[in-house]
Amino acid sequence: MHLYQILSTEYYVSMDSWIRSLIVLLATGLVGFLGVWQASALVSTRGVLGPTLFQSISPISSLFAIALTIGVASVIAGFVAKYTSTTTGMFILGFSLFAMAMKLEGMQELVMNNGNFNVLALEAVFISVLVLLGTLIVFAIGGPLKCISKPTPEDHLAKQVGIAFVISLAILPVIWFIATTPAKGQVLGASAVGGVIIALLSRQFLHSMQPIILFALPIFWGGIGYLIGLLLGDTSPVSFAQQKVSSLLFPMPIEYAAGIIIGLALGLGWTSSDEENTQTVTEKKVAP
Repeated sequence: MHLYQILSTEYYVSMDSWIRSLIVLLATGLVGFLGVWQASALVSTRGVLGPTLFQSISPISSLFAIALTIGVASVIAGFVAKYTSTTTGMFILGFSLFAMAMKLEGMQELVMNNGNFNVLALEAVFISVLVLLGTLIVFAIGGPLKCISKPTPEDHLAKQVGIAFVISLAILPVIWFIATTPAKGQVLGASAVGGVIIALLSRQFLHSMQPIILFALPIFWGGIGYLIGLLLGDTSPVSFAQQKVSSLLFPMPIEYAAGIIIGLALGLGWTSSDEENTQTVTEKKVAP
């Protein structure tokens, strides 16, 4: 009888894992399709897709597209997080923006259009707000990270938020050193690496704060990075051809958001306890 109970437990755990994997796969494909579909609304003045919202030929349509993508993807991600883990849900939200970013042109298109990087900084702030709202939806539906301890009277909120601001600033040196070209792989990879590093830093310094604002703050700092990059060099097509443009200008806001969310979700998932990444419903089903 004891052997039968062990075999039954393994069977239900295996089935539960298989079902959760299928749910994640289907949700990832769905939000990916949504991101690719909505990317068609972002058309530059030269008639190609991307790379910005505010400087497209139809800013209203572009704003609606990014809001719809993040809104729908965050709801889907939230329900997936409810049955898997919140970090998995955030990965799905990030993948919707990743799929959108892969359809859009990059920084070189903005340079060829003589785009305004000051406006791009405002766009980064706007997208960071949308990402914050999407993250709140995912955490509201999926629940908080279980491995984060509850705040104590010594954990002042202002101090925690200040630490989060400083930790998020790590995205800029990562972009500076890793993104040597504005190629998609470079900027998305650098942003994802930055997200992983921020996740590791949060585990070290933010023990009792849910990492909700950490998904948005690095995008905000990316907008500040545009202003710093403008001080370091010109953004004309000639300077771009001569590779004299600052690497802080390489990632576009959507690329920042996609890479950071995915990297941060992966980093938090890798450093989570087993309790965070397993579903307790199955354990209750097979409990003696």
